Amino acid sequence: MANHFTHIGLLQHGAVEAGDVFCGELETPLSKAGWKQLKQAFGKAGADWDAVITSPRMQCAAFAEWFAQKHDLPLVRDERLREIHFGEWEGHTPQAVMSTDTEKLAEWWVNPAQVTPAGGESFGDFRARVLDAWTELARAYRGERVLVVTHAGVIRVIMAHVLQMSDERLLALNVEYGALTRLRVLRDRGGEWASLIAHGC
Repeated sequence: MANHFTHIGLLQHGAVEAGDVFCGELETPLSKAGWKQLKQAFGKAGADWDAVITSPRMQCAAFAEWFAQKHDLPLVRDERLREIHFGEWEGHTPQAVMSTDTEKLAEWWVNPAQVTPAGGESFGDFRARVLDAWTELARAYRGERVLVVTHAGVIRVIMAHVLQMSDERLLALNVEYGALTRLRVLRDRGGEWASLIAHGC
């Protein structure tokens, strides 16, 4: 009997050298702590996966490349899995942004879908490209188990889509460094059905 399920693991990259800053387009390597987080959790888990998909950003791609090579898994880089571009907030801590762009940051915390930092990417464009990648994953890897190394914003958008959450609740989804979210997608004649298996494990 054919396996119509696709198992997808969404892995948030580890801690980065830039620290706790807005980090969308910013290229920053994983810190020593970030590498340790990921290797301890996933270093021996190669048998759990059939393929690795990664955001091209350094903080994701470096571990994805290491993991794929270690376990002889195919690796694909997907530009659609980049974090949202934070514009003028890039590279700054929330505390620093609060001192220069207080009102807009406060509005962003309430509903990030309604606020675009100056020079940044709109939430609508971000969500469209992420969900385009998500839809393709379920179709291209039917019957397989795929590890996706990506960013907190990407994971939140996919989870909110699967759980049918409203945009203003997006930041209620906590995504820790090195945390894994597991989802399962069934495709049959009736359509596509996604469910959340585990979050934050």
